[in-house]
Amino acid sequence: MPRHHVTQADVAAMAGVSQPTVSFVLNGSAPAGVRIPEATRARVLDAIRITGYSANPVAQRLASGRNQILGVFTYETTFPCGGNDFYNAILHGIEHAAERLGVDTLLFTSARVVDGRRRLAHDGWQRLGIADGCLLLGHEEDHAELQKLLDTAYPFVFVGKREREGQALSYVGADYAVATARQLARLTDLGHRRIGYVASPFTDEPAQDRLAGYREGISMEGITPCVLEPGSASDVASEIIGRGLSAVLVTPETDAEALADALEARGLRVPLDVSMLLLGQPLNPRRGGRRWSGFAVPREEMGARAVLLLSRIIDQQAASAPPLNERDLHQLLACADVEGASLAPAPTTPPREGSLA
Repeated sequence: MPRHHVTQADVAAMAGVSQPTVSFVLNGSAPAGVRIPEATRARVLDAIRITGYSANPVAQRLASGRNQILGVFTYETTFPCGGNDFYNAILHGIEHAAERLGVDTLLFTSARVVDGRRRLAHDGWQRLGIADGCLLLGHEEDHAELQKLLDTAYPFVFVGKREREGQALSYVGADYAVATARQLARLTDLGHRRIGYVASPFTDEPAQDRLAGYREGISMEGITPCVLEPGSASDVASEIIGRGLSAVLVTPETDAEALADALEARGLRVPLDVSMLLLGQPLNPRRGGRRWSGFAVPREEMGARAVLLLSRIIDQQAASAPPLNERDLHQLLACADVEGASLAPAPTTPPREGSLA
């Protein structure tokens, strides 16, 4: 005997409500002026569980006027070769949050990558229309493309802090400035006074925020700043020794393993002679490498929070959710400290006499 297909009418009969009420509960919204009591909503949800009712996803999407698809667009290659898996944790967070919301995700990959950068130009705009909104990831976004997204009111959220001409775009990022200043305090608590900062080759908001956090921490401690420009591991190691630094803050783009090797090749021990704190997970970790002290970027949480924010923006545009405030639209998540094994008290004498001037 064929199994009876459970319908909304069956659910309504069991819950003692009308079929439209079941539909309103399933869609999570009701027309203006219609209020569904919590007790009624609970009866409908109980009836759904008991009957095993499963909504037709195509019908639900047609009824809501949405595709129930969230896009993901990256300005750089999403799955690079080698050890650089920065996006991996973010994608995990996106996947898990989308699963909880009951929506699909679509990774836009048709746009060509030229000189390491992907663009939305040409037919990319039409492809975005497949999704109800889009998550944007990457370092090198195009300002003209962002303006077009803003002009068309297309819902999007950056994974990572973004500001354009003084106006913050919708984003979920990491609080790099506070976390970096905290690392400097960890060093000064252990007696370090000659603390350098190995700069990032990038100029995006994360790089700016890390440097701002370093400068703020240095100012609060009343010690002299020493910013080292990015370069080869050998050159940076020479700078550290020449300036007599006892500790350095290192950005993730720097090859920390190579820098530590260069220091140790000159007879300096990490961390007994020079402490090294990483400002985020290394982009190219070495298999069996050192256990770095510093802080960790909550990449998986960033991805998940970005999905939730994008979903709220889409709901708001459909007038089915309350308006979002600035705190909702601009979220910075705390970065947890990592104990590691590259932090030690300041040595009694600098690795080499030098000047911070």
